[in-house]
Amino acid sequence: MGMEGRGMTITAIANLKGGVGKTTVANGLSHAAAAIGRTVLLVDADMQGNSTKHLTGYTTSEPAPHSLADVLDRQTDLPARDAIVVARREAIHVLPSGFAELQAVSDQLGTKPGGEMSFARALKPVSGEYEHILIDCRPAIDLVSRSALYAADNVLIVVQPESDAVDGLDSIREALEDLAEYMDKVLPIAGIVINKIDGRRNDHAEIVSYLKNYAAEDKIALLGDPIPQKADISKLTNVGMGFDEHPSQPAWSRNLHKNFIEILEKVAV
Repeated sequence: MGMEGRGMTITAIANLKGGVGKTTVANGLSHAAAAIGRTVLLVDADMQGNSTKHLTGYTTSEPAPHSLADVLDRQTDLPARDAIVVARREAIHVLPSGFAELQAVSDQLGTKPGGEMSFARALKPVSGEYEHILIDCRPAIDLVSRSALYAADNVLIVVQPESDAVDGLDSIREALEDLAEYMDKVLPIAGIVINKIDGRRNDHAEIVSYLKNYAAEDKIALLGDPIPQKADISKLTNVGMGFDEHPSQPAWSRNLHKNFIEILEKVAV
């Protein structure tokens, strides 16, 4: 099925709390798209640049030739197309984080008119080339994050089953309300993904059931099965491999790959 049958969706992957594993979800969805023949661009809008490091091998000491920082910087105004690199898995394209430079650009944009429009402006020329654009947002609402949310069609919220998970959820929802009130942008929540669940912990089970009720009350979808806390998941993510690329194809990795395909289908609009 070609692009004619499907539109293009820009999905922001977010939570205002760090350490929830947004990168695992961003990478999992990128690989799921590649595996089913969808065109995908992952935009790394997090200054830590974990998605960039894992998927491309570029680091703070050896950064990509160009980055999102160059694209958003009004001085350079580089077209997004010129900064996009091919990931280790060639079907995945990445717009790399500029690491510390991205922070500097965020501060600079805050003083300029239309800073919140920067992301939408940057992605417009390439948006027709991808079925999915996934934005890995940083765990804070600064100008780059607001700009990313403004450019998105929907937002996927990643939570882990810890007691402050719901605080992170509430804060992102407040940010979305601000977006609606002050920027006239109503951004739908595509759903919530629960990550890093430990099946042996009763408190995790309790928080998952709390999240289910929270989501049901507000008519927010919980997407896919909760993703387990597992060292092998981090290992594959850290080397930029998809769960369908696990050398011995264990059941957990096949299931996780299917899970990400299911989530991807649900975020497509």
